[in-house]
Amino acid sequence: MKLFYTVSWLVLVSFCLAWTKEDYEIFGLNDKVTHDLGEGSTFYSWLDLDRSATVQEISKAYRRKSRQLHPDKVGGSSKSARKTAEERFQRLSLVGNILRDQSLKRRYDYFLDKGFPKWKGTGYYYSKFRPGLVLTVFMLYILVGVLQWVALKISRSQDYKRIVNLKTDLKNLAWGGSAVPPADGSDRKIQNDANGKEFIVSALGEIFLVHDGERILIDENDVNVNPSIKESVLVTLPVYLWNISLGKVLGIIDLSPPPKPVSESEPQEIKKKKKKGERIELPNGKVVYGRPNARKRK
Repeated sequence: MKLFYTVSWLVLVSFCLAWTKEDYEIFGLNDKVTHDLGEGSTFYSWLDLDRSATVQEISKAYRRKSRQLHPDKVGGSSKSARKTAEERFQRLSLVGNILRDQSLKRRYDYFLDKGFPKWKGTGYYYSKFRPGLVLTVFMLYILVGVLQWVALKISRSQDYKRIVNLKTDLKNLAWGGSAVPPADGSDRKIQNDANGKEFIVSALGEIFLVHDGERILIDENDVNVNPSIKESVLVTLPVYLWNISLGKVLGIIDLSPPPKPVSESEPQEIKKKKKKGERIELPNGKVVYGRPNARKRK
């Protein structure tokens, strides 16, 4: 799960840093244009164009505007006035380049629709809610939920393999490396030297952990290697938010499905473990709480 949280954090950071160098150039140019022409001015309004203008229409409007704003028009004006004219002409050239480049034009139109971030301190930030924020947060929520669900599937598969390997090792140890159980059909008790846990290997190949004098069946099939999407944050997060908000007010604070009833066919010690929910650490490092859905096979 540490891998999941690391990946999720990197995904969130990547979304925050998704602005490109070209985006920053558009932001800066937009700030200067609105400063020169007034709030609400756009690249299109500066060239007297509609947003549906074609490349040919944009080029024609740019040439017309460049003739009007060419620095030579200021003639013998002061150096300050000529410098201002040159800077405005350069901005006009950049505006023309952006609108004639279909990729840059799409980026500009996107921010024109969703809103431009404002410069604050050391970078551009959205200063208020923008229509695109809801969609962005929702997509992040879906992405993180899917990543967490995939990570859960991987974790469950690894748990399944660890239990299978553990059972194989214990059988080999109990049966002297043979794949065939002892001829007398007796159970074999062995002890794991790493942590002192005791196990019983039955003649049928079943493995039991001996805990507090009771047998707890170890079965890899108890691991759900195909977790439901309901186990991901896509469902658990809304349920949690409901439980701490409206659910708490209305007195309905549990939307999760009820636990499955304990089968009458299960051994008494298994039922007891389920009820107690004790924390048990297996030799492979896996931690179990009691024995969910345990069922001794005959």
